Parts: sequence; C-alpha cells; structure tokens
Amino acid sequence: MTALAAEHLIDLKTAVHAPDIAHHAAQPAVRAELSQLAHVLVRYHDQIATGFGVPHTHDHGVRDAAHRASTLIDHAAQILGPRPTTETPETTLAEKIRCVSLALGCGLDLLASHTPTTLTETISPDAPTIAATDTARALLHHLSDHTATAAHLTKHTGAPANTASRPLLTAAVLSRVFGADQRPPIEPVPLHRTPERIPPTAGEDINQSITGINASIQRLNKPDAPGSITTWRYLARAAAIICDINSKTILHLTRRIEELNEPHHIPHLKQVAQSARKTSGRWKAIIRRWDAYDHFGHPATGIATDASDLIIRLGRLIHTDPAWTPSPRASCRMKPPAQLAVTTTDAARVATVTLKAFEACNVIAAHHRTAINDLAVIDVLQQQQQHPTFRPRVPASTRHLLRLYEATETQGTETVTTLGHTVEALAAGNPAQADEARLIIRRSAATSQSTLAAAGFPASIDECLTTPHPVARHTAPTSKSTNAQKPFRS
Repeated sequence: MTALAAEHLIDLKTAVHAPDIAHHAAQPAVRAELSQLAHVLVRYHDQIATGFGVPHTHDHGVRDAAHRASTLIDHAAQILGPRPTTETPETTLAEKIRCVSLALGCGLDLLASHTPTTLTETISPDAPTIAATDTARALLHHLSDHTATAAHLTKHTGAPANTASRPLLTAAVLSRVFGADQRPPIEPVPLHRTPERIPPTAGEDINQSITGINASIQRLNKPDAPGSITTWRYLARAAAIICDINSKTILHLTRRIEELNEPHHIPHLKQVAQSARKTSGRWKAIIRRWDAYDHFGHPATGIATDASDLIIRLGRLIHTDPAWTPSPRASCRMKPPAQLAVTTTDAARVATVTLKAFEACNVIAAHHRTAINDLAVIDVLQQQQQHPTFRPRVPASTRHLLRLYEATETQGTETVTTLGHTVEALAAGNPAQADEARLIIRRSAATSQSTLAAAGFPASIDECLTTPHPVARHTAPTSKSTNAQKPFRS
C-alpha cells in the first residue's frame, strides 16, 4: 500500500507545480480532502507514537517526534475544516488527494491488524517488528514526504486555510529529521509488475538458476493468465513433473543433512518427501482425467513456456547434465549431495526454491475454474446433442475433475506448510530466509478477513464491499450457457 500511495503522491507533486494550481486548490472539495489526508497522517503518527499498542523501547526520540508531529498535523486539520462527506470526489485534484488518503489508510489498517484490540486477543508474531524503532523511523521517513506535499498544496488553498501549511511543513521536517538513518528506508514492494522471461541456458551457476526460477514462478503466479483447455492440461502435466523433481530434491537434501550430522532435521524432511509424493499423485490423477478429453489446439505460448522453463531449471539444479531436459532420453544421474548443498544454509536456500515451486503449483490448482467452465459447456453441448432436454445438467465427469483440483490444492497447501516449517528450522541462522518461508506459509493458508478498521473515511471498506453495484447489461446473449458455468464460477 505504501508503493501505491507513493504512485498517487507523484501525481500530487506534479499538480503542485501546475500553472493553474491556485485555481484548483481553492475549491472547497480540495480543502476537505486535504483535511482528510491530514486526519489519516495523524492516525499514522499516533500509532507510531504508541508503538501500535505493543510494548516497545522509547529510545532515540523517534516516538516523541511522532507525537509532536501528530499534534502539529492535527492543528492543521482543524484549520482546514471539516472532512469530505461525499462518496465521490468533486474535482480531479480532490480525487488524487483521496487516492493517497485511501492507500495510506489501508496500509495503516494492515499494520494495525497485527496488534490486539482487546486484552483477550493475542498479538501477531510480526507485531514486534512493526513496533520496532527501526520500523518507526522508516515510517516517519515515508510519511514526511506525504506531509510536505500536503503542506505545499495547502499554500494554494487561500486564506485562512493556507495558514495550515506552516504546521504541516514543521511536522514534515520533524518527521524527516527523526526518520533519517544511516541505512536506507524500507523499499516498497513493486505492484503489478511481472518480470521478463529469462530463457534457461546450459551451464548456469546456482545464482543464475535461482534468479531464472524466481522469474518463472512470478510469471506463473499471475491469476489472470490467459488459458485454454489444452493449456490447463499442459499445466497439470507440468505441475506433476515439478512435484516429481521436487521430491527428488527433498530426498537429496535429506541425504546431505545426514552427511552434515544434523539428525534433528531428518524426520521433518522425510515428512515433506511423503507429502510431496502425495501431491504428485494428485496431479497425476488430474492428468488422467484431462487425457480422457480430445485435444483442442495448442497451449498458450507464454504460460506454457514459463512452466517449461521452470521444469528445465529445477531439473538442472539436481542433475549432472548441464543441458538436462525432460525427455525419455534425459540423464537420470544426480549431483552429489555435497555439490547441491555445501552447508545447512545452502540446503535451506535450495529448499526455499522447492517451496516456491510447490506454491506455484498450488496457484495453478487454485485458478483452474476457467478451464473447467469451458469444459462444462462443451460437455453440456455434447450431452444435448445425444439426449436433448429442456434443463441440461453438468456431467458428473466435470464435477469429478473439479473435486480433483480442490483435493490437489488442499494437499499442496499441506506440503507447502510442512516444507515451510522445515525451511524455517534449516534457516535458523538466516532470519530473512526464515521470514520468507513464514510468509509463503501464511500466504498459502490465508483466509480473507471480514472487516478492517477503516475508521475516518467517508465510507468504510466494509460498506464499500457490501454496497450493491449495478450490473452491466448486454444486448446480445453470450455463446456460453449460463447454467453450465454457474456451479464452477469462482
């Protein structure tokens, strides 16, 4: 959300230097939105000042600076006047300001969701990190830019609202000074950016291989990737191969851990190997179902190529042949365990790659419904040709394939969880790698939260999600049967 707010902030910075900024900023709607933005900034600084309700140290004066900045921004908000009451911003500039407020507010909700709201609730394992002094300093550094931009916009709002720019600028300087550190601030995660494909080449070293694997996995993780029945058949076969290779990798790592004389990891790795074999078996059952249908064209080039790249690199990671490819004539000779992982840290790194590959297979299993919808339509049309009825029903074979995917996703989640905990144990000396494994575990088992405390906005998140929206009407019927798609719509 910080990255999203930063992108909208660029628009506001551009607007500040526009020749007609005085005209646009003088609108009452703009003053109201600036007041709303100030209110969100106050909430942020208040949470930083109190450590998000988590026990924390009071060193370095960071939280005291946040409290003083909060007082200044709150004074500016009072000068700017009441916050907006309309659901839709009235001007373009007001809309841009509201976008920043919403993005920052949602980010605050996500941070606050890790801390308890009552004494009976337990805090998230990530709460101490959020309340840490370094995190507070980094947040102040980010917020100072938003506060300064709001101050420069406020200068053009006209009297008496323009007097709010002084306390805002003072708060921005205060946050900037106490947010400064020898280390760079936290870098936001890029949004909606898919890496370019990195074609595999023979003889890649371990770093090049892992970079290529990560790129292929990120490309496969796109939920809106175009597909067809043949594409999904191909992806199911690719997932089965990936799981087989991963099983071999886990067994190889188990042998290496035995050589390193760390027996406490062995039972967990054996449990992962057993779960991986079950996941592979689930995918093979899906392949058998797909093979019962006729072929329809060719798989989508992009996503099929990404799956192929992933298979090739995972195979070359454990096989001695630097040009290994999945074929009947492919070499089965494996690298010595000591070459695959010299130390336990190396073993954790390879296991993390395997963990990400399993997660990619889970994503494929979770986004199968488009193909099954199309398959249901084809089955219904064929059924109608053979036995015309007034109310066609989805064939049992299609429902069976749906259940296979659901069972595969469940089994895959179990494998990811088991392997993720194993990686955490292997990476005990590498907090960053352990955190990455923990994040994948949570992402795999995540459930949507019903509400977030979006306090202070004209309309809460919960209200926006539950408000009915008009459905676009089409003048011409679609070529697919609505009744056939309904049972499988995600």
